[in-house]
Amino acid sequence: MAWIERTLRDASLRDTARLLEGFLNHELPQLLDQPDVKPSERFHSYQTRKVCTGVGPIQLRRAYYRGDSGGRYPLDEALGLYDQYTPATVQLMCWAGAMDSSFELASETLSRFAGLNIPGRQVQRIVNAFGDKATGWMNKRQSDTIDKPIEILNIQTDMTGIPARPEELQDVKGKQPDGTAKSKQIKVGCVFTQSRDKEGNPQRDPFSSTYIAAFCDRRDFAPLLWEEALKRGYATARKTVFIGDGAEWIWNMVEDRFGDAVQIVDFYHACEHLHALCQALESDETRAKALFKRWRRRLKNNGLSRILEETTKRLLGLKAEARKAAQKQIPYFKTNAERMKYRTFRRKGYFIGSGAIEGACRHIVAQRAKLSGMRWSCDGAENVMAFRCLIKSNLFDQYCNHQRKQAA
Repeated sequence: MAWIERTLRDASLRDTARLLEGFLNHELPQLLDQPDVKPSERFHSYQTRKVCTGVGPIQLRRAYYRGDSGGRYPLDEALGLYDQYTPATVQLMCWAGAMDSSFELASETLSRFAGLNIPGRQVQRIVNAFGDKATGWMNKRQSDTIDKPIEILNIQTDMTGIPARPEELQDVKGKQPDGTAKSKQIKVGCVFTQSRDKEGNPQRDPFSSTYIAAFCDRRDFAPLLWEEALKRGYATARKTVFIGDGAEWIWNMVEDRFGDAVQIVDFYHACEHLHALCQALESDETRAKALFKRWRRRLKNNGLSRILEETTKRLLGLKAEARKAAQKQIPYFKTNAERMKYRTFRRKGYFIGSGAIEGACRHIVAQRAKLSGMRWSCDGAENVMAFRCLIKSNLFDQYCNHQRKQAA
């Protein structure tokens, strides 16, 4: 049965391609206005080329004009062709190239699901050709239409490493024994709204998340995230909550761009530091686990000050090495004390975890760019991430509509 279905599908695509070919070659030229020919241009000849459409390859016959600045095909421009590909095919290639785990797999996907035989290298070329346009539209698109102020707007950010080519890692410090790096850090941002479930717990609103990703330092990333927040309603939101993992660059950015936001250190990152502190204070593993369990509950209930008081007392009885390990964790808690009032935050209906951005680092970046054997150029990775952010933000169709209107 499967082969019958495939045969019928292929036959219908071929028939549709023939219909489209006839329309574009014979009917469309009659419907279009006369091409806007420059004074120096003259008709030269009719030329035919193979064009890959969304329903398969066709032969397109079009007029060729030559002038002082060279030759051109007005029909190609009217159809919005990029090289041999129609806009619909370009959209399919960009989607598959971004969402499949490799460009070769994207080629296979296009063949199996769309009946298009396009090499993986061509998919990569198209993604790279349109990546800047996708990023530019994402950053400059119109703001959301908001009927009423958003109750709570959430902003989260983090960064993660992408395996990079050697030429991209010059002067980049890393964790290798010789101080070199194998990956380059890309910053990811997420903005979303929330509501409450039946039990009163905060929940992310479906399809409300938008994402950005870029290779840049904090000073360049901050305005990108700020502009994305403005598009999502930051200027009129009743409350903005910013959650991060405690990294200094994050809170510097928050102070610079989001000074009125409620700042929260991700509870689970705080617990990682708390676990390290407990292990330093208790040499016995069982007692360390018991202490962590008790203090974790205390931390969640606004008990950080008591934890720090008890830590100070315990330090006196520790050996030098253990004392040094414990003291290493203390500044993290003191610096972020105001961002760790988790009971207060939960009672106000705020999230206390950065699951949204942690998930984004996995499903936007890692699942595409951190697979075995991959080595990326920064431009190549950013082009793929541009389309993954668009798609995961449910903005891909809007971007395609914008491209169509621009070409019209």
